[in-house]
Parts: sequence; structure tokens; C-alpha cells
Amino acid sequence: MNIRAIADKIGMDYEGVMEDFCGDVGAVREKLMAFASGNIAESIDGCLGSGDYAGARKFAHSLRKNAEKLGIKKLAEQAGRLEEVSDEKMQADWQEAKELHASIVNAIKGAAE
Repeated sequence: MNIRAIADKIGMDYEGVMEDFCGDVGAVREKLMAFASGNIAESIDGCLGSGDYAGARKFAHSLRKNAEKLGIKKLAEQAGRLEEVSDEKMQADWQEAKELHASIVNAIKGAAE
């Protein structure tokens, strides 16, 4: 997986992430693969489906922190909004974030093949 090439596709701050990871490409690759193989989207869907907005916020917080660590600013911002939005607005805001998350996961998985 070419980390620099994938960074452009997913909106990753490549230079910042490489600095945070002290240039360890292997660690960044592992973090990307863990991010792509996680089930955070399903967890948020499940919480929202059962009306557990506090649980959805908890998972949105985790998504935000992971996106921040990987320098994926747009997804981090969207996940951060989910932590603060009203219960009534959360489902609609999640759909936008979910689409971005899915496109990022697909790009990472596609680069790993």
C-alpha cells in the first residue's frame, strides 16, 4: 500500500501523520488497516436504530479520535458534529458522515489489495 497515494484519496494530512508516527510507514499502514476493518459504522447504526443516542455519541467520539490520529480532517469534523448534535438531527448527520466513512474505508481496502 502506497501511503502517500492513499492519503490524497482519503483526505489525509500525509506530512502531519508521518510526523506523528515518526516516519514509521508500517505503523501508519497498520493503523489504516485497523481503521478500515473496524465496525464503528455498524456500531453507530445499531445505536441509532435502538434509540441509544448516548451510545452513538460514544462511537462517534471514537471515530473522531481515530480520524484525527490518521489526519482525516473532514471525517473527524463530521464525527465531532455527531458528538454535539441534537438527538433529532443525529440520524441525518450520520448519513453524511457514514457515506464519507464508507468511501474512505473502500479506498483503504482497495489500496491494500
